[in-house]
Amino acid sequence: MIPPQTFQLSDLGVICFLVVLEALLSADNALILAMMVRHLSPDKQRRALVYGLGGAFIFRFVAILIAASLIHLWWLQAIGALYLLGQTLRHFLQASKVGCSIKPQSFWRTVIAVELTDIAFATDSVLAAVSAVGEDSSKLWLIYSGAVIGVVLLRITAGALTRLISKYSGLEGVAYVIVGWAGVKLCFSAAHRSSILYTKGQAVFPAMSHGVFWVGTVAILTVGTFLAVRQQRSESPAVLDSSDLD
Repeated sequence: MIPPQTFQLSDLGVICFLVVLEALLSADNALILAMMVRHLSPDKQRRALVYGLGGAFIFRFVAILIAASLIHLWWLQAIGALYLLGQTLRHFLQASKVGCSIKPQSFWRTVIAVELTDIAFATDSVLAAVSAVGEDSSKLWLIYSGAVIGVVLLRITAGALTRLISKYSGLEGVAYVIVGWAGVKLCFSAAHRSSILYTKGQAVFPAMSHGVFWVGTVAILTVGTFLAVRQQRSESPAVLDSSDLD
């Protein structure tokens, strides 16, 4: 049973902090969702993200109530890591084979994949939010409100990223490298959590720090975007100005 909830004016500042925390911990999720729904038509892309949004609300509500047990879900993060790494490998193998085509996932399989990936990423953000607010059971609404606002913003960002990648095809490879990098992040997180469980509190395997992840992400974006733009320019045919023909 959910205990009575309380409100103070200072709680508004806490919600803002939690929204920023959700954005920092799950911003990579927006890009991954954009890549996962990209093969669908624009209308189905919006529907998949909306259905994923509903699932994200439900899972975060349940996760906040059972936050202490989330560490036992390390295997979900492991599955998410394998899925993301598999998607990256699949993309580049397909790109390296001329004439090779892989049938994209159906609409509902895409929605399920979106839900599972969101769960894999949400465990860290929920635990961080619970730790930030504390164990005051009358403030559960704060954690959920911050998570809901953050998730809505991420879904909007995912939609914008989908349109951006569709417009600039050279960025697709860069996006998939970041998807793989996020998979590596989940690998570290799953290994860290499982090592805590099986050694009774002593973390044998380190988790990837957020600083390392973001430095890697910015490096991939910077180098990848530069290479993608240069390649696109080199492949574009030279256009002669009409004045040169006079």
